[in-house]
Amino acid sequence: TFCHIGDKGIKFLSRFCVKGQKATQLQQLNLRLIDITREGMKHVMSIITSSPSLRVLDVSGNTIGDDGISLYQNLNTLTELNIDQCGLSVEGAACIKKMLTQNTSLKTLHIGDNNIGDVGMGHIAEALEDNNTLTKLDVSGYGLSAKGAACIKKMLTQNTSLKTLDIGSNNIG
Repeated sequence: TFCHIGDKGIKFLSRFCVKGQKATQLQQLNLRLIDITREGMKHVMSIITSSPSLRVLDVSGNTIGDDGISLYQNLNTLTELNIDQCGLSVEGAACIKKMLTQNTSLKTLHIGDNNIGDVGMGHIAEALEDNNTLTKLDVSGYGLSAKGAACIKKMLTQNTSLKTLDIGSNNIG
């Protein structure tokens, strides 16, 4: 079942969490398919900043777009982030690249089913060449071709931490 609380609902939830200090022990937050946009992501950030124990965030299936993901560039506490199907493009990939170069705790990243393509994969692969914390990456349904696969290949020759890579549902071959 889906709970379409939208931006107004997440705003209400953030007020509850932030003002009442109710989210201090929150470790996982699943906001999958709740119909939030970039505006709602501002309120999600309020919840995150008032939740020092939060490690897992799932905002997949929401139309947050590149502007919504840009809010996460300086977020360093999460160990798992799911932003599948969020309407991201090459600009969103550039934000993810910045996040991956700064974040030292993120271990799992799901960014499949976004229209990031080969250029976006190049951004992310470049960041992962030096990243030694990410162990799982999902870029399935990414719109990759052989060019994107070449970026992945180059990254894998330098990255020693990545253990799981999902590149399914791409047109690589």
